[in-house]
Amino acid sequence: MRRAALWVGLVASGAIAPAQASPTTLTAEGGAEIDSNVERVEKSRANTQIGAAVGRLGVKVDHRGKAVAGTYVLHLSALARVIGDRIARAESAALLVGDLKWVRPVGTRPVSAGLGVTVADALPLNDPTGTRTFRSLGADGLLVLRGGEDRTLTIAFGARSFTYKPDRVFDWSGPAASIRLDLTLWQPAGGTKSVELAAYAGVEARSYNDVAFANVCADDAMPENPKSCFAATSLPRNDRYHRLGAELTWVGRVVAAAGYQLAVTDSNSFGQSLVRHRVNLSATTGLPWRLFGTALATIQFDQYLDGSIVEEDVGNQTFTTLDDENRSSLQLRLARQISKTWSVETRAAIWTDLGADNAASFRRALAYLGVVYSH
Repeated sequence: MRRAALWVGLVASGAIAPAQASPTTLTAEGGAEIDSNVERVEKSRANTQIGAAVGRLGVKVDHRGKAVAGTYVLHLSALARVIGDRIARAESAALLVGDLKWVRPVGTRPVSAGLGVTVADALPLNDPTGTRTFRSLGADGLLVLRGGEDRTLTIAFGARSFTYKPDRVFDWSGPAASIRLDLTLWQPAGGTKSVELAAYAGVEARSYNDVAFANVCADDAMPENPKSCFAATSLPRNDRYHRLGAELTWVGRVVAAAGYQLAVTDSNSFGQSLVRHRVNLSATTGLPWRLFGTALATIQFDQYLDGSIVEEDVGNQTFTTLDDENRSSLQLRLARQISKTWSVETRAAIWTDLGADNAASFRRALAYLGVVYSH
């Protein structure tokens, strides 16, 4: 399961390289893109979308090894996104991510215990704060149960902390728990094909650095500006974030995956409760002229339980990359390996809101061309 997921990820990012026995893999990429909405604002009478050229430069290191009678996997990455337009210079940022997991067997049983640590820090490049800069920290105790090579159950208990640098009222922290099941449902002799399933569930209790808000407007008398209905209370804001999902992957001449995630945010602050449905579809295959092609589609639908969309909806964003993951999207990617270590990648993508009204709608389009080095 993990091998197939890693292969899809490498192909999708353009890092196509022969399998190597080395425990360390280095991948670097650089390129330029045209972004039609670099500030990622909704189109309305109050907002003007800015299109600009964008430069990208990134590096990623994956390493596996043994330590303290156990095994570990370390992922380190850095990605810089530099905006060419001076008006939108605050969007330029660099994202640094580190992820370490270490487990060791418990006796002779097919059980392992360990630790996991994740750190992500988005830093501004041309502005004291930046517009979407953040810091995310996570630590977990891990329990891994294995039923042979084809079944793995991973249980994690720990804590999360999130800092939103432009506005500290969106900072939160709290305990977290998750469970994930990986299964190989079918695999013929030789292992050239397989059908794999990943199912997961998780919950986070988020205590915010802000008070909860109440609705002071009657339900049948919502004003033109819904923000006028928000009144601060003396209660601290607390959210419970739940997620439940599954993904089915086919590995063969074509690697295809289909997944669904249900995310529910239950908040004591008016306007912040949300039910999010998200469907992810992807397919990667070899094409003529030594090309690899990948298509990715995301269909997302949000239901705001209080009937009002918060203008600054930071609490319901994921903040895991420098790209927009909180919209429905379609992405097409082509990659071609030109030597043992170098490949060329091009991609095009569009993002949009499903069910958006005429007063404010989100649109973003992007085209990219770059090179990838993998060793």
